[in-house]
Amino acid sequence: MAKCQKKMPSLAICVLFILVLFPNYDIDAQQTSLTSANRSLDPRFLNWLNSLFFLPPEGELRVRKEYRMLTDAERNNFHNSIRLLKQDTSVPPNKFDALASLHHLNTALSAHGGPNFLGWHRVYLVLFENAMREKVANVTIPYWDNTIEEGLQSPRQSILFSPLFMGTANGQVTQGPFSFWSTPFGPLGRDVGNDRRLMNPNDISAIMSQTIIADITNPNAPDATNIEELHNDVHVYLGQQMSRIESASYDPLFYIHHAFIDYLWEDFRTNQRMRGLDPARDYPRIVGEQTHQPLASMGLGRLLVIDGINDIFTRRIYRYERRPTCIPNSNNCGSQYLRCDWSRQRCVPLIMNQNSPTAMAQTGPVVQRLPWWSRQGGATTFGNGQFVFG
Repeated sequence: MAKCQKKMPSLAICVLFILVLFPNYDIDAQQTSLTSANRSLDPRFLNWLNSLFFLPPEGELRVRKEYRMLTDAERNNFHNSIRLLKQDTSVPPNKFDALASLHHLNTALSAHGGPNFLGWHRVYLVLFENAMREKVANVTIPYWDNTIEEGLQSPRQSILFSPLFMGTANGQVTQGPFSFWSTPFGPLGRDVGNDRRLMNPNDISAIMSQTIIADITNPNAPDATNIEELHNDVHVYLGQQMSRIESASYDPLFYIHHAFIDYLWEDFRTNQRMRGLDPARDYPRIVGEQTHQPLASMGLGRLLVIDGINDIFTRRIYRYERRPTCIPNSNNCGSQYLRCDWSRQRCVPLIMNQNSPTAMAQTGPVVQRLPWWSRQGGATTFGNGQFVFG
């Protein structure tokens, strides 16, 4: 794999090299899968999608920040770029929904349940970010560090769910930049805090203590260090569209959540380099489903699964600003929307007054409602066959 990554030899050599490591891999089946996936896309969408595969000029790295660390102008630009994609019907039904559909069509066969979970979503975020930049120049996807909300007694009261940021936490989204949005799965809605949990600092420490990608991904990683399973919990915690694979990408929360998972993976890769390991060579031999084999089509353009671990993304396209931390001799974390809880030495968000969603105050816990759908463990589908995360 390293030979294929670094010096770009002939395709025949790459194929031979990987078939030695993965003897059960069926190339013909994967080529057929890619062709079928492409044929299922509207030609207008396919043409536009192909235009989103490009590298920016050398040395022009985008900087992805934590959502609360954006300036007000940057945050408004981020919101506006998404709204403009939703309003653009030159690709049916609109450009936002068309991109969102990639997450649950045949193009996403390798997006979940194996080590390509990380690489597939990395590419997907770049495509989405390129689409946003067609609408608003120089905009980037921020990441949402959900451990910040985990530090609250009632995360649904976070400023994250105020009209300034992502809007309504429970029920139909009627406030904020994406209020009254429609999706193919009904009105955009959330049910924050009714099932599962957010990530916490111990989860991140556990992930960073591991060595290779197999230690943190399906099918090999234990639950405590499995980044996909931990990510699943956050999806279900947010509820409604975000809780289902088919519908999650229709909520803009999806993209800032996945940007944080990508941030953590890049931190993990940085740790690998410090340990003398090359993350561009780190792909497991045991991958579970055939769609996660290294020479399988990623389902996104002409990329293969193995392309997802290439260093080119963070070498040529973007980098991450570090997570917010408490600033010494102050009570904040570098943002007017975050404060420092010095008793635990961690950043927490400002919270909303229950009587006024735009007012920030310290309030008590909110009474938790029963979930809008029942989940008794084990089963991972709704009655209509839609898959729930994890």
